[in-house]
Amino acid sequence: GITLLVLSLKNQKNIVPALGVSASFFIVFVVLGGFVYFGLATWLQNILPKDSTVDHILELILAVALFYFGVTIKMKADEPKEITQITFGGVFIASSTVAILEFPLSLPYFAMLQQIHQARVSLENTLIALTIFNVFHVVPLLLLTFASLFIPESYRWVFDWLRVKIMVLGIYLVKFLLIFLSLIGLIDGIGHLIGHPVLPF
Repeated sequence: GITLLVLSLKNQKNIVPALGVSASFFIVFVVLGGFVYFGLATWLQNILPKDSTVDHILELILAVALFYFGVTIKMKADEPKEITQITFGGVFIASSTVAILEFPLSLPYFAMLQQIHQARVSLENTLIALTIFNVFHVVPLLLLTFASLFIPESYRWVFDWLRVKIMVLGIYLVKFLLIFLSLIGLIDGIGHLIGHPVLPF
């Protein structure tokens, strides 16, 4: 989230696009938290096929595609290492994707949902608790966003320097993640198809 925030603060005097980062994390976590709390996530999981051959074939196809993109993706030498256009919508979509991927790892959030469920509070209080938790979740992002308005002109180069470094190093990070995920998918898919799963998931 902080990385996306730095990228979206191309113009520190216009923080509207950067607010898309906070908005996306807030909305995604409220919605997905509600799905988990009210059992919709469990319902969706139950209607999906389990341990089917088709699933693992699709997993292998996806793994090969990820490996291909991971190997071939690169930044051209003459490609400008700067974002040409930043909009609230674009930042919101990118941040929402990151928030969705981060959600399964948010163990404190799941613990909070469990405590609310055990307390058997009303629907109104449940929604209030979800809202309050997620407001505090995005407070650091909001503080950084508004703090950028008060940074002196002489120090704004820091944002530009960070932005260029993120975009350059980000290519290598994306390559690593794509290849890493593809290898996991290949190992898992082949293992299940031959009847000897290597990974316990």
